[in-house]
Amino acid sequence: MSSNTTIPIRVLYVEDDKTLQLSLAQMLQILGYEVACADNGKQGVEKAESWLPDIILMDMRMPVMSGDQAIQILRGNPATANIPIFVLSAFTDAKTRDLCKQVGANKFITKPPDIRKIDAEIKEQLNLKK
Repeated sequence: MSSNTTIPIRVLYVEDDKTLQLSLAQMLQILGYEVACADNGKQGVEKAESWLPDIILMDMRMPVMSGDQAIQILRGNPATANIPIFVLSAFTDAKTRDLCKQVGANKFITKPPDIRKIDAEIKEQLNLKK
């Protein structure tokens, strides 16, 4: 860490699997990220609009609202349209990957997620944004 004035990177993690949500959120916090979680796409959209994270990690298949539906809503809102979104999914078929691209996801990461890879991808994405 460089100085005490460093503002932590805000990560919104949208995931319906509570065990995975808790473990990944804790690992991200240990790495210095400020983390908020949502249990489904609808909650994720609401949290993203109110909290305005620096990056969103989004599951695809969730109850209430799927990840692709949530991404479409976020991309359609000027306040959230440019927030990088990484899809985390166990479904790695071409159809799922194509859908992620179509709705505007920035990256596709397979589950179970590798925390080092996520950390590196977040840093790379935010450096590109600056």
